[in-house]
Amino acid sequence: MMFSKGADNNSNPFGRDSDSRGVRRVLSRIFRERELLVRSDGEVRFLRVGARMQMAVAAGLVVSAIWAATAVPVTITQLLTISTNESQIFEAKMAYADLLDEVAAYQNTVDDVTLALRDSRQQLEAQVAEAREMERQLAGAGDALAGPRATMAQSREVLQGHLDQVNGSLAGIENDGEVLESTLAKIRSDLAASDDGRQLVERARARLKERAEGLETRLTAVVDKNLKVEEKNAALSTNVEVTTAERDGLLNQRENLRGTIQALEADVAALSQVRHELEVHRDDLTASLAAVRTENDNLSDDRLALQEQVAGLDSELLMTQSKQDEVRSDLQKVAQSLQLVTGSQAVLGDTPNALRSQIDGFLADLTSQQAIEDAVLQRATERAAGSIEEIEKIVVMAGLNVDKLLGKIESAGIGQGGPFIAASDGMPGNEELDETMILLDNNMTRWEALNEALRAVPLSLPVDYYRITSRYGTRVDPVNKKRSMHDGLDMAGAMNTSVYAPAPGTVIYSGVKGGYGKFVEIDHGYGIVTRYAHLNKNLVEVGDIVDHRQRIALLGNSGRSTGPHLHYEVRFDGRSMDPLKFIKAGRYVFKN
Repeated sequence: MMFSKGADNNSNPFGRDSDSRGVRRVLSRIFRERELLVRSDGEVRFLRVGARMQMAVAAGLVVSAIWAATAVPVTITQLLTISTNESQIFEAKMAYADLLDEVAAYQNTVDDVTLALRDSRQQLEAQVAEAREMERQLAGAGDALAGPRATMAQSREVLQGHLDQVNGSLAGIENDGEVLESTLAKIRSDLAASDDGRQLVERARARLKERAEGLETRLTAVVDKNLKVEEKNAALSTNVEVTTAERDGLLNQRENLRGTIQALEADVAALSQVRHELEVHRDDLTASLAAVRTENDNLSDDRLALQEQVAGLDSELLMTQSKQDEVRSDLQKVAQSLQLVTGSQAVLGDTPNALRSQIDGFLADLTSQQAIEDAVLQRATERAAGSIEEIEKIVVMAGLNVDKLLGKIESAGIGQGGPFIAASDGMPGNEELDETMILLDNNMTRWEALNEALRAVPLSLPVDYYRITSRYGTRVDPVNKKRSMHDGLDMAGAMNTSVYAPAPGTVIYSGVKGGYGKFVEIDHGYGIVTRYAHLNKNLVEVGDIVDHRQRIALLGNSGRSTGPHLHYEVRFDGRSMDPLKFIKAGRYVFKN
């Protein structure tokens, strides 16, 4: 139990200074000497607490309260600042991702950059003219400094006005520099989607960075010089006479400003050169795309021409066979007539010369017709063999087994049929012709099967603009940094880039699939399947029949992904294949 009682008022610990008597009286009433009674185990003890100790404790409490009142807001402010910085970092990342979306508007962006550069150059030329006019005015002001005080005051006001104009011009230059920097940053992000222009972008980025830093340094120096000029201008109000050293300083500043203007003009010329290089690269890319499309059209035309040639050869063969049948029929009729007339083989030797000549003519026509037929068949066989060899080369380049692929096609069946009509035995000496016909028929069957298989092989690119970020095979996983098998090809690009079907087929899956994110799978037939993962939007549904180069999805960043890209897989009989081999085979087809 604790008790307290006031001490005797006569024992005042404070001095009796008359000047602070009131304050001491108040403090003595507040901080009186106190005694604490502590009872423990039946014993009573006294604890005396003096006024000085009470004031010390009170002062400590006040200091603690003040510290808490100031430290807590500071801590909260720092936490808010950190949160704001994190939000800004996140917004910056989102802004960077949004910049990648502008690849689809590449042509319009280049045109806008061209117009912006022209406008900026005109503005810079106007500002250079204003700066040169300011130089002349500064020179006049420097000459007027030796005049009377009234003239100097007037010159000071004029100089102040011109300095304000210079500050405005420099602010405009800074804004123009920011516009140019943002525009060029967009161009860099656009050109980053092209694997062929990546080295040019790196060099242009380094040059632009150096020039931007130099421009920022020069602008900072100009602002500092303007501040110094303003300070000297303020000093003119108190100092009537200006020394020769100050006048020389103004002249030096004028020279420095002239050098800065020349440097800005050089930067404008350099930016114009970079713009020209970007336009040239854009034209090169456009020409390459046109060449690829032309080669694709030529390939289609060649295929149609080959089919027309085969159809023509078939027609020629039918006509030749028809003529041969007619000759054989006529010859048989002649032989029957001879047998009826002579009655036996011995009588043939006594046949009139006219009948013998007719028989010889028929035999000569038959021999000539057989020679023509042999030549036509030989030419058709050679052409078919050449086409077969070319198609097999493309299939092997893609990494597929030709015999296994043909086995798939044979098991699926090729459309053939008709009623059975037994062929005649023909005439003696036609065994070689029959063998040529059989060889041609086999080659044509194989050519048709290979041509059918080639339609199912994905030889086209699934995206037009990309850069390869991860190839097929073993790699270090980008998420957990462990060794893993990569069954596809990662093709990075801008968000919402169109994804196309590289060959005709049927959609067998469209939706979300685990780490693949938004996922599309297409069956092209004969065991060939392609997969497309990490999409932003699927444009097809299960069961849809897609054509060659039909848009099926938009590139994205869904699923287990570290950035916008397309995961592209090619499978044959359930086993993953290297998609890059198919792409290279397609390039060979378009090239030839």
